[in-house]
Amino acid sequence: MRTGGDTFKDGVAVPEDGLRPFDWVNLPPGVVTLSLWDSLHDANVVSIRSDLLARTVTFTFENEHLRSFHQYDDQFQFVLNLEGVQSARVLRYEIWPGGCSIPSGIPREEERKLVEQYQAKWREESASWSEFEARVSRVDEQVFDISDAALAFSGDRPTSLKLCGHLNYATYHEVCMRFEALQIFGSDRRVLDLREFQRLGEAYWTAFSKRAESKTHIVD
Repeated sequence: MRTGGDTFKDGVAVPEDGLRPFDWVNLPPGVVTLSLWDSLHDANVVSIRSDLLARTVTFTFENEHLRSFHQYDDQFQFVLNLEGVQSARVLRYEIWPGGCSIPSGIPREEERKLVEQYQAKWREESASWSEFEARVSRVDEQVFDISDAALAFSGDRPTSLKLCGHLNYATYHEVCMRFEALQIFGSDRRVLDLREFQRLGEAYWTAFSKRAESKTHIVD
């Protein structure tokens, strides 16, 4: 999702006048954000590693559908390395116990609004970053399953990251990071720029949509 006035650099939306670093927990209105949904939706964070001395946080992701679609090695992983990390926060959500009823056959936009109204009743709670980081481990089969992800920009560079999803497929969490520089690469050490990383996801979901349309036509 992009908000605010967009300009573009190397195919990436950047804010026209946003020059200060942004804290996603207190993100000012109108800030330009860039969705990473195409590349990270349904991916699993299998490890998080902080180095306080180096001021880095490294997220390692497994994305089975992108790995298969682009014919990467079975062990291939994506890595997001944040440098100059200034803030690392995690929030957990207690789900409102009243439930959410979605009538069958309603328009997608109306369904989205009902879900948003339901989620607005959840209670946001602070959580321990060190405990969260320690729990995410492929060895222990504790993964952070990503449902959504986005970057916010300061000037022409990303400085804030938000990851949303479920820890161990159970409790919904939001990770909010503030940093100075972002590197994206594969476990084979190939370096990916941000636009290239986006295209990997876009290619998969475009093909996915075409397959779905083809099946619909066959049924019709």
